[in-house]
Amino acid sequence: MMKLVYSLLAMLILSAVVFAAVDPLIEIYNYTLSENPANPGDTVMLTVYMKNIEFGACADTISVQAMTSYPLSVSGLDTQYSDSLCMNDPPLTASFAIPVDTLGQSGTYPVTIVTNYEKDFDKFTSSNTMDIVVLGTPSVYASVTSSNPVDLYPGDTGSVTVTFQNNGTGKIQSGHVDFTAPPELEVKWAGASQDIGTIPAHGSASVTFNVEALKNTSSGDYPIMADLQYTGDNTPSATQDFTLIMPVKPKADFVASAVSDTALSASGDFNVQVTLTNTGSQDAKKVQIRISPIYPFSTDGTERYIEDLAPGQSENLTYLIHVDKDATPGQQLSGLIIDYQDPEGNSFTDTEYFPLTVISLTLMDTLESYWYVFASIAIVLVVIAVRRVMKTLSKPGKGK
Repeated sequence: MMKLVYSLLAMLILSAVVFAAVDPLIEIYNYTLSENPANPGDTVMLTVYMKNIEFGACADTISVQAMTSYPLSVSGLDTQYSDSLCMNDPPLTASFAIPVDTLGQSGTYPVTIVTNYEKDFDKFTSSNTMDIVVLGTPSVYASVTSSNPVDLYPGDTGSVTVTFQNNGTGKIQSGHVDFTAPPELEVKWAGASQDIGTIPAHGSASVTFNVEALKNTSSGDYPIMADLQYTGDNTPSATQDFTLIMPVKPKADFVASAVSDTALSASGDFNVQVTLTNTGSQDAKKVQIRISPIYPFSTDGTERYIEDLAPGQSENLTYLIHVDKDATPGQQLSGLIIDYQDPEGNSFTDTEYFPLTVISLTLMDTLESYWYVFASIAIVLVVIAVRRVMKTLSKPGKGK
């Protein structure tokens, strides 16, 4: 009987020793988020549920702290306290208000829960991490950031760079842009439709296209439309339209024409009158005009000068033009090289072409072109005739 009592007493002592050696262990077995995913500007309520899983070992002086980093923060107290938690106690809950910054970018951000507690002056710590998914919204702005040349004139082609700036909190994916222009301008096909890919939040992407101002374009501001299509975190498909203003500056323009009855024959020199008209939208100053040396025409290099040629004004210019002897009959192209300045003193060069009519030589023209040959023959014949007369007169008995 005494042996049984001693055995039971030993078991009680051993159990007490084992019980005294067990430490408490607090675990988070569940958590809830009021918003998941969340958007910038939202406040997410995070609630964690904890229990002590060690039988007979209670945790004392419990603190539960939420730790975050940008764009998350903790509104109010970031640490909550409890006196104790035993295994059979109701679960311990701790709730935290987690605001998402209004400028926060899309992504997955951690919230770390650090739990501190004690038992018999021993200290224990555990840590758990929960993720909050933030879905941002793109906000795009488009602008012309460069053009080459800086000033676009009628008849010119310029290279234009457009930058798309994403000022939002979500990234743009699968970006694609189409450019369209009014009838006065033409966006070259190679750049009219382009992929721009991904633009991160607060990032940018640039594309370049070529645009031509048609020659008869009036000066003014012309809208080029940029149609941007993309997908995003909160937007499976989105489209934004932007209006880009393309200024076309005024410029002088010219048309040249010879008088209608001008007909030139091969191997001849002719005074040709050419009419030069300013068909542009701006005065041409200090205009210097010379004939472009295009076969079969050539000149002596004479250069004409006009001090001021206003829009709509015409001037008649006369040039000595030589036609090559092998010129083909019919209309042949000639041209003017025009150097001038705008009212601000900027220099320009233009070339304008006009037709001249080359005609075949007539028989009389051909004979006239060889007059020197016939003159030489005539002189030789005269000399021969004079010699014969002189010879006849010098014989004896002649001339009496």
